[in-house]
Amino acid sequence: MNQGRQPAMCQDETRILGMQVKYYLIALAICVIGMAFGFVGKGMIFAIPLLLIISHGLTKIGDAIPIWKDWVGGGVTLTMFAGAILVKFIPETAMETIKNFYVVDDFLVFTIGNLLICSIMGMNRKVLAKAAVGFLPTVLAGVVCAYLFGGLVGALLGYGFWDAILYISQPIMGGGMGAGAIPISKIYASAGIKDAEAYLSMLVAAVVLGNIISIILAAVLNKLGELRPGLTGNGQLVTSANPAVQSAQSAPTAAAAEPVNLTAESIGMILVWIGAFIILGNLARKVVPVNIHPYAWMIIFACAAKILNLFPEKFAQTAKAYLPKYVALAMPPIMLGVGLFYTDIEQFVASISNPVFVLICLATVIGAVLGAGLFGRLFKFNFVESSMAAGLCMANMGGSGDLAVLSAGKRMVLMPFAQISSRLGGAIVMIIAGAMLSLLR
Repeated sequence: MNQGRQPAMCQDETRILGMQVKYYLIALAICVIGMAFGFVGKGMIFAIPLLLIISHGLTKIGDAIPIWKDWVGGGVTLTMFAGAILVKFIPETAMETIKNFYVVDDFLVFTIGNLLICSIMGMNRKVLAKAAVGFLPTVLAGVVCAYLFGGLVGALLGYGFWDAILYISQPIMGGGMGAGAIPISKIYASAGIKDAEAYLSMLVAAVVLGNIISIILAAVLNKLGELRPGLTGNGQLVTSANPAVQSAQSAPTAAAAEPVNLTAESIGMILVWIGAFIILGNLARKVVPVNIHPYAWMIIFACAAKILNLFPEKFAQTAKAYLPKYVALAMPPIMLGVGLFYTDIEQFVASISNPVFVLICLATVIGAVLGAGLFGRLFKFNFVESSMAAGLCMANMGGSGDLAVLSAGKRMVLMPFAQISSRLGGAIVMIIAGAMLSLLR
C-alpha cells in the first residue's frame, strides 16, 4: 500500500525549474561561487542560468507566502523587490553580464513582444471583435474616470493633475508589470527627459498598490452584491438580452479547441512573427508622422490582423499554447531584472509611505470601478460584474491580478472579459501613454 502511494508523493514534491530542491541548491551554489570568485564570463550562456536560478527560487518562495501571494502579487513582486535589494550584493562582473543580456541584447523587448503579440493572437477572434459592441467602451469609460478621479485628487492635494495621471493613474490602468509598467516606462523614456529606470520605480509602486486596492474592492463589490441583489447578475455580465455581448461571453475560447502539440517548427513560427510585428512597429514609428510608440503600433497591427482573420486558426492555437509556457519560464527572470536595473527600492518605499500617493491610487481604482459600473448600465451590464471585469481587471496586475480579483470577488466566470481588459484594455492605455508624451516634464 505504501509503495503504491510513493509516485503520488513524488509528484507533490516541491520542485524549482523541474528540479528537486537538493539539485536546485547545488546549481545555485555553483552559480553563487562562480559570481563570488569571478568565474562568470560575458555572454548569454552565463546570464541565462544566473537569471533563471536566482529568479525561479525567489518566485517559488513568494508564491508560498500566504498573505503576500494573495494580496501583494506573490512570487512576481517578491522577485522584483529582492532584485532591487540584491543589486547591492551581486559582484560587478556578474551584474555586467546580466545587464548586457537583459538590456543591451533586448531580452526585455523580446519578452514584451511575446506578451503582447501572443496575448492578442491567442484570444478568440469573435470575442475580440464583439468586445467593441459594449464592453470595450465600458473599459474606456473606466479608464477615463480613473484618470479624472486620480487627477482631481492629485490636484486637490498638491501633487498635480497631470503628474497624478501620468505617474500613478496610467500605470495602474496599464495591465500589470510586463505588459504595462515596463513598456510605459520605456514610452516615457522615449521623450528624452529621463531614463526608463527613473520612471519605473514610481510606476511599480503605483501598480503594486493599485493591485492590492483592486483585490480588496473586489471583495467589497461581492459583499455589495449580496446586500443589493439588484446590482449583480451573480457572475453574468449582461442584465437582459444583449445578443452581441452575450454571445461573446459564451463564445468558446481557443483553449476549448483540441490541444496543440508545440513543436520546434511551431515555436519557430511564433518567434518569427513576434519579430516581424516588432519590426513593423519600429517601421511605423519612423514612417507615420504621429508620435506613437512602436509597442502601440505593434498592438494595432496585431489586433487588425486578428480581427481580419489574416492568420490561420492553427497560429492562434499555437500562440495560446506557447504563451503560458514562455511566461512560466521567462517572467521570473524578467521581474528579477526589473528589480536589478529599473527599481530604486528607496524611492519605492518613499512613494508608498506618502499618504498623498496612496490616496491618489485609491481614487484611481475607485474611479475605475464607478466609471465601468455606471457606464456599463447603458449596455445593460450588471453593476458588480461590469465594475469587476471592466474596472478592477484594468486596475490590477494583469493575469495574476485577474485571478486574484475574480477570486476575491467570487466571479471567476468573468475571466474571458478580464482577459480583454488586461490585454486589449492595457494595450489601449499604452497607446494613450504614447499620445501623452508631450505632457511629461
